Formats: sequence, structure tokens, C-alpha cells
Amino acid sequence: MNTMQTFMAYAADFEKTYADDDWERIKKHFAADAVYEVRAKSFGCVLTGPDAIAAGLKKSLDGFDRRFDGRKIEIVDGPTVDGESLSTTWLVHYTKDGYDPFSLRGHSTAACADGKITRLVDTYEPSMEAEFVTWRKANALDVSPSYT
Repeated sequence: MNTMQTFMAYAADFEKTYADDDWERIKKHFAADAVYEVRAKSFGCVLTGPDAIAAGLKKSLDGFDRRFDGRKIEIVDGPTVDGESLSTTWLVHYTKDGYDPFSLRGHSTAACADGKITRLVDTYEPSMEAEFVTWRKANALDVSPSYT
């Protein structure tokens, strides 16, 4: 599999896992020593290995995404591939009855080798975190994007 195929297979399985919570499906996309890094001031982390990555993703989905009624992903830029690296910028639009909608902006880069993701980095700008704090105060919805 090439880099685009590797990442797109992971992304498709991520959405299936979001729906059915089968985390074994996600683990197979990561190399044994894969690193997932979240670059964000308030909830940044580094997770190593498929088990830790799957557990962190689940915690974040349970604490944030799944607390909303609706979730729609929009690709803003990319994905672009440069050898074994892929880069994309995205928006996720969240809705919940009785609350203001919220849109989360981020950027992902992935390094792949031998059909597996070896490094995945999600980056959130400080301005995005400030928008989230403002939204959370205005809406008083108990959500946390934390992975750890």
C-alpha cells in the first residue's frame, strides 16, 4: 500500500470504529512502535504503540465527539503526499440540540512505512483552543478532548 492508501484505510476504519467501538480495527493500522502526538496546549500528549494510541483515541471520542448529537468532517486542504508523509487540514462540525454548534479546526500529518502508520501528529492552534474555552463557557456542556 502507498502512503495515501495506508492513511485512507485508517481514516475509513476510524469512522467505522467511531460507530461500533471496535478498537482492534484501529490498532492494525499502526506499527508496533508508532507514535501519536497531539500538539495542543491544554490536552497535548504523546502516545506510543497501537494499544496506547487506541486507548487515547477512545478516551477522546468518549469525552468529546460522542457527547454531541452530530459530527461532520470537512477536509479543508489536502491530503497531500510527499513520499511516505501525508498532510491534511480539516474541520469537524459538532452539533447538539440546545447548544451552539462548534467547529474544531486541526491539521494532521502522518508518516507511513510498509503499509502502517509510524507517526501521526494532530496539531491545534492556540486560537482554536481559545475558541473552545469560550464555547464551553457559553454552552456549559461537559466535554473534554483529552487523550490521557
